[in-house]
Amino acid sequence: MKPPPCFENIQNVKRIGFFFLALVMVCILAGCCASRCHPCEKPYWRVVLTDFEGCWISEYIAEGKIAKMPDAEGYCIWAVQRRTFKPWILTYKYPLGRPVKVMGSNIIITPACKPLWLQETDRYLPPPNQCSQTGKSRYISR
Repeated sequence: MKPPPCFENIQNVKRIGFFFLALVMVCILAGCCASRCHPCEKPYWRVVLTDFEGCWISEYIAEGKIAKMPDAEGYCIWAVQRRTFKPWILTYKYPLGRPVKVMGSNIIITPACKPLWLQETDRYLPPPNQCSQTGKSRYISR
């Protein structure tokens, strides 16, 4: 004996309601998990200048976007750290950042982590409200 049609509709409504309830719970739990992650911040990039043999000349840690210079073959970056390798290794730190134009024959750009010394200085600042993180890496050779 078949149940009346009104009971079949109730079963379908219950299934659809359960599906939407499960969907809402997944969305809520995903938001909770995402909010426990480290605070959103600007992307950091490692910009390495090499010579034709592949030896590193200098390395920059850049904060934010990297812009290609329209009139020359290079990039405009906001550097927070610079390391030179010739004749000996020297490291320069820019806590407030510094605009730099990077030009060279071989430029390697990869994602980087925020330097530890900069994390220590930002420990007492409130977290930023908005950011955008892109996980793209680029290799540029001229």
